[in-house]
Amino acid sequence: MTLQTESRGNAFIVRPNGVLSIDMANEMDGLLEEAMDDGLHRVIFDFSELTRISSDGLRVILKSLRRLRDLGGTAVLTGVGEQVRSVLTVGGFFALMDEFGSIESAVGQSPAVGDEA
Repeated sequence: MTLQTESRGNAFIVRPNGVLSIDMANEMDGLLEEAMDDGLHRVIFDFSELTRISSDGLRVILKSLRRLRDLGGTAVLTGVGEQVRSVLTVGGFFALMDEFGSIESAVGQSPAVGDEA
């Protein structure tokens, strides 16, 4: 289980790998807070290497969404696999966040997966 991050333009990309459980969620929370404090108000959650997400991971995402909204920022999803998709769907996260087909389209704010022609 690893957590990679990257800044690209005004976006902060978060790439959890494996299972997003309490330890990784706490690490991700700190990194997101630091990025937002540094002025990065667009977060891209790249879940292409994520196999499972715990309630702790969901809590961190929701906390980030609230703070980003207060800052006038946004968060989006990319690379969501079926296992993680089912959890995010039940949790209502797709009503709160757009999904993109790739990191490049998310950074460039191209149409969401469901909106592509």
